[in-house]
Amino acid sequence: MKVVFAGTTEFSAFHLELLLNSEHKICQVITRPDRKSGRGNKIKGSEVKALAVENNISLLQPSSFRANKDAISILEEESPDIILVVAFGLILPKEVLRIPRLGCINVHASLLPRWRGAAPIERCILGGDKKSGITFMKMEEGLDTGPVLRKVSCIVADRETSASLEEKLKEISKVELLKFLQDLSLGLIEEEDQDNDLATYANKITTEEGEINWTEYGAKKIDRKIRALSPKYGSYTFLGKTRMKLLQAEANETSDYIKPGVLKITKANELYVGCKDSCLKISSIQPAGKKPMSGSEFISGYRMKLLKIKKFSRLLLEN
Repeated sequence: MKVVFAGTTEFSAFHLELLLNSEHKICQVITRPDRKSGRGNKIKGSEVKALAVENNISLLQPSSFRANKDAISILEEESPDIILVVAFGLILPKEVLRIPRLGCINVHASLLPRWRGAAPIERCILGGDKKSGITFMKMEEGLDTGPVLRKVSCIVADRETSASLEEKLKEISKVELLKFLQDLSLGLIEEEDQDNDLATYANKITTEEGEINWTEYGAKKIDRKIRALSPKYGSYTFLGKTRMKLLQAEANETSDYIKPGVLKITKANELYVGCKDSCLKISSIQPAGKKPMSGSEFISGYRMKLLKIKKFSRLLLEN
């Protein structure tokens, strides 16, 4: 098939590479414009752009389609069989949706209608879901509202992180993507409308959302937040005026009660912090400007400060 590919993230690039190693012809790649990234605010292109350039594929980078009618004209001239969309980040207008012969197909990282939107993997972990998967969906003008063409599920493990779940979903696509495209080309796919009453929404993760409220939330919920947001976004707290990114932790319901936010160092050189209902054992932490370190390494390097301040705070103003 003649395919236009649209995507931006590393997850998107994985799917583009699957197509590049197949019999399908990639006639055009669409990705987001280059943007500032990292501490130096250097301009950087997406992983999808890098792969397209490496393989000499024509590239479009519209900030929006409504403001870039030339991009729509180029897609019309290509006359693709399908536009495959994976974590692109832009809504496709109806002028684009009607171009491909077999439609615009979204490879979505959840079991729709659960977790429509931008951050389905993280929301799955945050929500404590036991199951996730990949949905192949025919796109409409709404946000992930189109008919489902195929769903493939996987189990979400008890200690799953967003990174490990993403790898599971990649493995599903590795097996299912090309098989799905073949069945689509042969007319073997049946559409199934989504039940909008079951819909949940995976809003973008904000920086503020990563801040840990030790008083309001229990250990299991904070544990899920750390697993969901690490390492891409990061959950954080403050020790005095120093921001601390929490990378790995585990709820501990058997330990003695510790007041929310208060720190406890055990004889075994383990670090615990109190939550609303129980406590959390900190396994990996990263102070601002430092490399990640284990809980015991953190205790050794920050012992005097830990003994002086004695607690993590939710806001810098609380210190």
